[in-house]
Amino acid sequence: MDRTPSGAPASRPPASPVPAAPPLALPNPSKVRLRVRFNETDLMGIVHHASYLSYMEVARVEWLRRRGITYAAWAESGLHLPVVEVSLKYRASSRFDDELEIEVGLGELRAASLRFDYRIVRPKDDRLCVEGSTRLACVDGNHALKRISPEMADVFGRPEGGEDSPGRGGGGGGALASGGAPR
Repeated sequence: MDRTPSGAPASRPPASPVPAAPPLALPNPSKVRLRVRFNETDLMGIVHHASYLSYMEVARVEWLRRRGITYAAWAESGLHLPVVEVSLKYRASSRFDDELEIEVGLGELRAASLRFDYRIVRPKDDRLCVEGSTRLACVDGNHALKRISPEMADVFGRPEGGEDSPGRGGGGGGALASGGAPR
């Protein structure tokens, strides 16, 4: 405890309110909402740190779906995008039954890899809980590195709801992802 020169406890100024979470500074982001399930929490009742990786995957898969492609379609054609790098910064905790909004956007597109950036916000108080990124490599069915084709790059450049997106109409950003798992 801090003390004044006379030895009395020092008074502290009142805590300032937490500012609203700033928007993700990326072109063309998507937002997905989900609710924290009990099995995603730890012994202290807060979301386990690893659960945020699943939330990011839900948002990333939905980001692609809203641009007219699914992971399953690319996998069937022999293309895969495994996660090869993850970065997370934990800013505030979330608890069971909290609604979370995961915002995802393409941060970088390289010849054979890409980076998605994320912000996970608790909408009830607009509190930034986690920010992070994932780097995905483009590989073929034999796990050999593959250049991102012009067709794939076209998908990554589409706006949400573009090119006959299956996510158009009922898949809007305000809907809660069912169960928090990728489809």
